Amino acid sequence: MQTRANHAHPESLLNRLSETQVRVDNPYGVPVTLLAGRDVHIEPDGIEQLLSFLSITETLSALWEAEKEGHVRAFFGDAPGELRRVVLTPDFHRGGGIPVGTVADARRFVVPAAIGNDVCCGMRLLYTDVRRAELEPHMAALEARLRALFFGGERDIPMSPRQREALLREGLPGLLATAKDNRETGLWRYYDPAQQERDLERVHFGGGLPASGVFSFADYIRGSGAQDGRDAQIGSVGGGNHFVELQVVEDLHDGATAHAWGVGRDAVTVMVHSGSVGLGHAVGGHFDERARALYPKGLTHPEHGFYFLPTEGPLAAEAARYLDAMRNAANFAFGNRLFLGLMMVRALSEVLGRRVQARLIYDAPHNLIWQEAEGSLLHRKGACPALGPSPESAGPFRYTGHPVIIPGSMGAASYLLAGAGNPEALCSACHGAGRSLTRGQATHVEESVYKQALAPLRVVTPIDPNAASIRLRRDILAKHHQRLMEEAPYAYKPITPVVKTVEDAGVARRVARLWPLLTVKG
Repeated sequence: MQTRANHAHPESLLNRLSETQVRVDNPYGVPVTLLAGRDVHIEPDGIEQLLSFLSITETLSALWEAEKEGHVRAFFGDAPGELRRVVLTPDFHRGGGIPVGTVADARRFVVPAAIGNDVCCGMRLLYTDVRRAELEPHMAALEARLRALFFGGERDIPMSPRQREALLREGLPGLLATAKDNRETGLWRYYDPAQQERDLERVHFGGGLPASGVFSFADYIRGSGAQDGRDAQIGSVGGGNHFVELQVVEDLHDGATAHAWGVGRDAVTVMVHSGSVGLGHAVGGHFDERARALYPKGLTHPEHGFYFLPTEGPLAAEAARYLDAMRNAANFAFGNRLFLGLMMVRALSEVLGRRVQARLIYDAPHNLIWQEAEGSLLHRKGACPALGPSPESAGPFRYTGHPVIIPGSMGAASYLLAGAGNPEALCSACHGAGRSLTRGQATHVEESVYKQALAPLRVVTPIDPNAASIRLRRDILAKHHQRLMEEAPYAYKPITPVVKTVEDAGVARRVARLWPLLTVKG
């Protein structure tokens, strides 16, 4: 089965409807809306990748026709899969699989490759009782402690087999229920069960997606079998654009909402951007291959390379197994972000010589499939939910809308916003500024540009370039600088036009601006 290989030039497909909305015309008849102000760069490569994904509609239609005519075995059952509409957020750019910043409303099928292997990657924001003036004299000591905790083998996160299984099956509620297994051991000394229970209502899905199985993670659960066993996964920042960052609340844009959330100027916050690391890769890779293997024999495989699992009909059990394993990985990701935040709280406590208090503002994923009540299987890739007020429901955000966390580069501001629940945007916002340069392009900028961009930043990586054992190792230093160049501020779009688009499009409103003080990068 062949799809159309030749498309019109990407720019000719863009039809601006308003100051914030652009219609992306396409030969597949899928309604596509791109949220982008006039000063937000629209990447042609991203449009090309989007068109490739949209061509899945031809595959869905042709497969359904082949099934009805009896040329292939039953696949969909009573009705074909349907891609209803797509919304693109302002950080839209080419990614792995489908473009980052894509929200797709699918019916009766799921596409494992659409959300990729970084299942439930998301943002977590903690608000501490530390103020900037208290922290500033301790930054050098903090850097050294963070390097030891995050990369020097001092994570110290004991997990019993019972805790691991509870985390995979139930997420943060399962972790809370089993916390006593390692109470007052290692990092658990900074886990306050009462605070964590209060924080659950500030995590999307309550911090857990109940799963019936544990996929292929029996060995992970068993581990060493010890009550206080350690593993190499939990507490991992991950690579690429993942980070743990100390920030300060620099300004308030919506004082009333900030007050309702308990956010004030000059407070130090902890922002975590990470996901399911190795567990997500196991889930995504396995089920992408499984979807490929289930593609009907006798039909030419599609050029776009996307394979789907029907959620209804004779093969529905395959999609159910994927969604259950996806929940395992998602639950792990919620736990991973929790521990990454606690690692930063531990470092702060140790260098300040007192017990630092921290509470959660919000934690929300952006690489996941949402099963909506009306039958939509909402695929968000690099896009987060932006839910609005719901006075009829309980919870801390019923009058304000749910928090939306949009980070800038590690040299620019990040923003805390309140969602508006805009259905035209599929109640979705961007999860960052978005790349303006690919990683390859970013490593080929002039050295002077790179040095100027990194000079004012505090970045903690696995390598300390000033260590005596490293200063003469040109090979190690070259890799260290290459990774930093890939994530340098110039590799990302300016954050202000992106956030302005989100606000002007009625997706979310600004509540507070946060400024980076120190960034931990894997």
